[in-house]
Amino acid sequence: MQALSQMNDQELIGHVQQHQDAAGFSELYQRYAHLMLGWSLRYLKDQHASEDAVMEIMEQLMQNIHKYKINDFKNWLFLVTRNHCFAKLKGKTEVMMDDLSQLNQEDFVEKTSEAHLHIEKKENELHEAIERLKDTQRTCIVLFYFKKKSYKEIAMSTGIDEKKVKSHIQNGKRNLRTSLQHIQLED
Repeated sequence: MQALSQMNDQELIGHVQQHQDAAGFSELYQRYAHLMLGWSLRYLKDQHASEDAVMEIMEQLMQNIHKYKINDFKNWLFLVTRNHCFAKLKGKTEVMMDDLSQLNQEDFVEKTSEAHLHIEKKENELHEAIERLKDTQRTCIVLFYFKKKSYKEIAMSTGIDEKKVKSHIQNGKRNLRTSLQHIQLED
């Protein structure tokens, strides 16, 4: 039998799915944990929360990997990680892995490397544009869109008047739209 470290991803996944092999899963973890951590950090912006996210995803994968037909593990794992982080940002404590089994592999338009890189480029440009906003606009945008806070909650947590919160969000959106116009022109 071929050594686990010498198997490509497809062979290793097939092995893990067929044998429920912890050593094979450990090999997958070694190959991808650092990437998952990087992806998680991009969304969660917190080392501890990102490490927790990686462990939560891996635990769920270990239990459920046999349920999925995975053609491109790296891109599939990126989507799982991204969805998990979005769920965390929306205040959910875990992503529903079973929802992924409902999706057809063809629905993962982002599975090609080129599409994956294009999406990453757009996301990076958005994050950079957010970082360039004025402090109050950036704070209000992040709390409203990423943390899903209401105007009132933002006003209470920042000490900014509720009407000014709304104004900062509107101005921030306008500034982001202006800053990111070139992305839409390229598409």
